[in-house]
Amino acid sequence: MEQAAAARMRPAAIEGYRMAATIVILLVPYLVGQAAGFAMTARTFPPGLHLWLGYFAVGVFVTLFAAAVGWTMGKIFGAALAPLVAALSFLVLLGLLDRQGSAVVITGLPSMTVDPVILAVRFAAVTALLAALLWAPAGVRLRGRHLPIPVATAIVLIGVLLSTAIVVPREPAQDRATCIQGPTVLCVWPEHEKYLPRLEEMSGRIAALPDAFVLPPRMNEHGIDPGSQFGNRIDLRVGNSNAVPYFLIIEGSPWSYAGGIETAITSATFNFQGADDCAWPSVTEADMGRLEVFSAWLEAYLVGGAIPDYQTNAPAEMQQNWAEGRARLRDLSQEEQFQWAEGEVREIRGRYCASGE
Repeated sequence: MEQAAAARMRPAAIEGYRMAATIVILLVPYLVGQAAGFAMTARTFPPGLHLWLGYFAVGVFVTLFAAAVGWTMGKIFGAALAPLVAALSFLVLLGLLDRQGSAVVITGLPSMTVDPVILAVRFAAVTALLAALLWAPAGVRLRGRHLPIPVATAIVLIGVLLSTAIVVPREPAQDRATCIQGPTVLCVWPEHEKYLPRLEEMSGRIAALPDAFVLPPRMNEHGIDPGSQFGNRIDLRVGNSNAVPYFLIIEGSPWSYAGGIETAITSATFNFQGADDCAWPSVTEADMGRLEVFSAWLEAYLVGGAIPDYQTNAPAEMQQNWAEGRARLRDLSQEEQFQWAEGEVREIRGRYCASGE
């Protein structure tokens, strides 16, 4: 501090150089990682470059936000406590703010995008806070006359983060979707074209299902159709019953989209939306268990494997039913599986729906 006081440069300028050096040090690892990822992806330049640019900018903002929090804590607590308090404060703030407005984005669905206007507002707010911190010269704590401006800008920044969501839905892509033809047409966003081979395999398995199954004519990946819905296995779906059902592709997991496709097929096959024709609200616990076994078998059949790549905290009885359903895929031939599945469909649907089979 004595060297800074004796320097010819203004204290705010010295503080600015220090802050800039800190931000550069924080940004270098992030920029190197992003550059490496971009170089690997740029070999084919798949769709979605503009989505990546948005998320890349979000990472830069989070880095600036970290620098602002650390600098603020340093001005309040001094060198002894500042590192620990800054680290804890940043993690706590990030957790609280992320629950409100997507402060950190770990993964991004193609149906979502970064709002450039909100991102620009956040950059402006964090830049204002960093500039306000320079107003308190090096070695000066945030006390007295140095306190109001940084506090005001910090409140504005927190307010912006709490009141805005940086990741928002994209415009529907019905005219840009890539579709696989079959008994159930499966459509995905252009950014997910790399998953088409697995979806084609799944489409072939859908086509091979017995005649007792009722297949939805079309399913979209989430967000392609603004009116699409994702229904529960038993609960009647709220809203437009004619809406196109959708599936999610999460981290490329085939179990993620098999689950959505299974749900739609099961719903159509058992006519879960037939409120006037079926009495599903009165389903017994025993038949509910059979439906859970059926659903788990169908999901595993669509994937082509009996070991899921996810974990769940569902009740033990439900997990036992799911394990039984997956075991049928492993222990029975396909012909035996289809015979069992057709029997379940005809018996359970006939018991609760007036139209029977």
